[in-house]
This record gives sequence, C-alpha cells and structure tokens, in this order.
Amino acid sequence: MRLARLSRSLLVAMAIVAPCLLVLSMPLLAADDSDRGAKMVVVVVTYSFPGPVTLGEVRRAAARGAHRYLNLPGLLRKNYWLSEDGMRAGGIYVWESRARAEAFYTAEWKQFFTAQYGVPPEIVYLHSPVMVDNTAGRIVTDPE
Repeated sequence: MRLARLSRSLLVAMAIVAPCLLVLSMPLLAADDSDRGAKMVVVVVTYSFPGPVTLGEVRRAAARGAHRYLNLPGLLRKNYWLSEDGMRAGGIYVWESRARAEAFYTAEWKQFFTAQYGVPPEIVYLHSPVMVDNTAGRIVTDPE
C-alpha cells in the first residue's frame, strides 16, 4: 500500500515536472545580427520554366549542388522543391537572419543560376518567428 502511494506520487510529480523540463530545455536561436534584430527568415527561390521539368531532373540537379550548402554560415535548412505541374522549381531556405541570406544571394549567385537554368530566380523573403524542427526534436524561437 505504501509502495503504491509512493508510485502514484512519483507519477504525478513526473507528469508535472517533465513538460516543464522539456520546455525549458528547448534552445532559442539568437544570431549575431543586431542591425535587423536577428530574426530568422525563410527564403523561397523560384525558377519558372517555359516547359515542365521532371522530379528526376530536379533530384539530379540538387544532388550535384547540395554539397555547396553544407555548413554554410547562417543557413539552418534547405529544401529543394518542384511544383506538381513541373513548371516551377527552386529552394526553400531557412536562415538565421535576413542579413545572412542577403549576403548569400549576390549578383554573381543570380547570374550563375540564371545561366544554369536559363531563367532568373525570383527571391521572396518571409519572416519566420518560430520553427518546429522535428528532426532535431526542438522548437527554435526568435528573440523578441
């Protein structure tokens, strides 16, 4: 009886403490970007093609160039994408700050990819105040 009461008390304590520990252990992202408030951004780069491209073509192009993005300062994540009709493709980038992103998308970068794909990229910047990263099991939040 005493053991059962102790077990119940332990379960109740774990039910209260465990969620608090999870929330407190989630890392916050604070990049060194005081000019712009160190706010994460998502950048969607889009190439609009005159005719459809295939998923295989995008996969091969991505495989050839993906190594360029490994350990790139400020880049948290990159996904390659293709629209269902094959008329648009590109990348979705999560950057720790807009300044890091803008430093990457130089005139030379735009020229290189315009020449490679035959069409200029459209670049759209989006605010990203919170990122749920299920791969790493964490939530990343911009500072207020």
